[in-house]
Amino acid sequence: MIRLQKIKMIFIRAIRSPVLLILLSESIVLGLLYKYGFRITYGPDLEASWDAISAIGQWAGVFVGFLIPIAAVYLQSKLDKSREDIGESNTALLEEFESFKNEYEDKLKRLSSHFDGQGNLVIDGGKFEEHKKEKRSIEELKNEAHKFVNISMVTKTKRVADHLGITPEEAFDILEELLRHDGLISAGGIVRKDNMDTLVWTKKS
Repeated sequence: MIRLQKIKMIFIRAIRSPVLLILLSESIVLGLLYKYGFRITYGPDLEASWDAISAIGQWAGVFVGFLIPIAAVYLQSKLDKSREDIGESNTALLEEFESFKNEYEDKLKRLSSHFDGQGNLVIDGGKFEEHKKEKRSIEELKNEAHKFVNISMVTKTKRVADHLGITPEEAFDILEELLRHDGLISAGGIVRKDNMDTLVWTKKS
């Protein structure tokens, strides 16, 4: 019973890993060849059977040709998953940094607003006025959007809009200009405003 469980575990791991699947398949093929009398030996006086060698080569070609696409698909899926994980990590780090930067930048601006030109502290009736953010230019928004897409690697319109603090429609216009006019980013899907919820923006490769 324990032996069957071990064999089952080896089989499951082989299916999940192309490397183990190839090794297991090669072991099975070599075992069958050995069972039916195939031996590696040195015998210069023996006559070589080129038909047998050709048959083995053909079977090996079919076997390898079957395994290569499986391994390629598996590795590509792993690379895509790693890319998405890296993008998510980079995005989270950028958001934390931007939050930290905005928080302390705002506090410093509020504090500096209470000093006059000579550096003297001025308190107006004990009330502190909120610092009004200046409206960012299109170029600044484009630069921020471009940086966010590069760091995220793969992202959607709403995430860019949330990061920039603008509407998804405004974010789409900025991203479309970065794609079509500037050529700084790539896109996956139909680039239309009515499709912006499913559209994917990616880093320029």
